[in-house]
Amino acid sequence: MKTSPKVSKFSLGINVARLRKSHRDLKSQIARELRRPAPCTLALQQLKRRRLQIKDEIARCLEASSTLPPHMA
Repeated sequence: MKTSPKVSKFSLGINVARLRKSHRDLKSQIARELRRPAPCTLALQQLKRRRLQIKDEIARCLEASSTLPPHMA
């Protein structure tokens, strides 16, 4: 993830917090779907795929925040 000059650790931190909440929400949705008598495998596949995408995005944000120049931290 490239960071623009206006990106700061603070804004990346807010984004990571938002992504982590989405990740938790998806985890709950997956658990709820698994508790159903006949879980929908397509829905589970989509939820898990989206959760993995969010996990990857979190990793990119954390990497970007660790590579910010000191004057932008």
